[in-house]
Amino acid sequence: MAKRLLFVTYGGGHAHMVYPVVHALRQSAAFRSGLLDMQVLALPAAIQAFRTRGLDCLSFKDFVDPLLDAAALAWGVELAKIHHAPTTGVEYGDSVAYLGLCYQDLVERHGETGAARLIAERGRHAFFPVSVMERVFDRLQTDFVVTTNSPRSEAAAIAVANKRGMGTLAMTDLFTGLGGYLIKARNITFLNPTAQQMFLGDGLVDPSISSFYCTGNPAFDRIFERPCARNPMWMAAHFPQVGARSVVLHADMPAWWSPVLKRSYFKTDEDTLTELQACHAATLSNGAVYLVRPHPSQNRALYQSWLKGRTDAFLAADCDLHELLSHTDLLLARTTTVGLQATLMHRRVLQLEAALHPDLPLAAMGVAWGSRGMNHLPEEIGHALADEEGFTRILAQIRTQLPAASAAFKIADIILNKLCLPCEMHIGAME
Repeated sequence: MAKRLLFVTYGGGHAHMVYPVVHALRQSAAFRSGLLDMQVLALPAAIQAFRTRGLDCLSFKDFVDPLLDAAALAWGVELAKIHHAPTTGVEYGDSVAYLGLCYQDLVERHGETGAARLIAERGRHAFFPVSVMERVFDRLQTDFVVTTNSPRSEAAAIAVANKRGMGTLAMTDLFTGLGGYLIKARNITFLNPTAQQMFLGDGLVDPSISSFYCTGNPAFDRIFERPCARNPMWMAAHFPQVGARSVVLHADMPAWWSPVLKRSYFKTDEDTLTELQACHAATLSNGAVYLVRPHPSQNRALYQSWLKGRTDAFLAADCDLHELLSHTDLLLARTTTVGLQATLMHRRVLQLEAALHPDLPLAAMGVAWGSRGMNHLPEEIGHALADEEGFTRILAQIRTQLPAASAAFKIADIILNKLCLPCEMHIGAME
């Protein structure tokens, strides 16, 4: 009888962690022989990520009973007026089903007054839809559940699975958790030993209930599959003004975790403009060209306005990120995953105000240079561009500290082992 595996995931980087593992498992002898059945329950923002990659997925909409869930759908319609954003690519019906079923779960557990208070105080962060997950598991007869480290529905899936005695695995993404909750999966994967120690130190995992594995992050597997060689034609086509000069790329972000405030610090427009000015001036002082790439959630108009009339400064928002990093001489970044991607590609990275960012300790791990502050940027950029001996040490640290091969196949084999499928059913056994 086939073992039934269910992935539960939100969108963004979480979906990018899941679909490489699904693809890896589809190459196993267990899947090809019919001994493994896989389903993906995609939360609204993740649906498009799977379907555009040729992978079928289920959504909350597939578990709605139009008669029994009439009240839930009515709540979903009301909540969608606030929380549904058509520009994200999420279909309206998926939003209504997700919001409605999650809110119905709140009502069942806290009553209508309590549910209304929680949604007013915390928005969607109040959701923990255990009743929905019970419904899903009953329908699919699931044996094993895989999630990332996202809270809400993913954490609810782990909670219900553990209560039923099912196998569970959570894949963590970077060096700290989301939402500050204890991840209770029976198996947990980490980017590297540093990440494992940070999750432990932050009290987000418990070795008495979980087994730990350092596998890398599947979302970065695609980095290892693409060449990093420069192509002069690419740069000439996208930024013809650069010529033979060095390129400094600034990967901006709207917020970061503050260890002092113990919460996220959200930049104001003034903060953003001050940082742009400092990075631009420091770059130009070293004879390099300045490119800036805002985070997708940041207001691009602010950057376009600031760039007008600036010397040797250009917006790099729409080009392929892998290609852009391949043609960058130095990346300026804080805690964006672009910084980690650049190090995995063996690019030079200068972490801005590195002491403020222990949650993504690129400089502390020795895989990037660390900036002491904006006043020091001109000399620090010059040093990072010219320091060949230091870059040799950084490359050695990257090879020691960070993964250099696919994480998806490692995680797929862990799952197959936990499902007690024989070794001949694992990855490559039918090759």
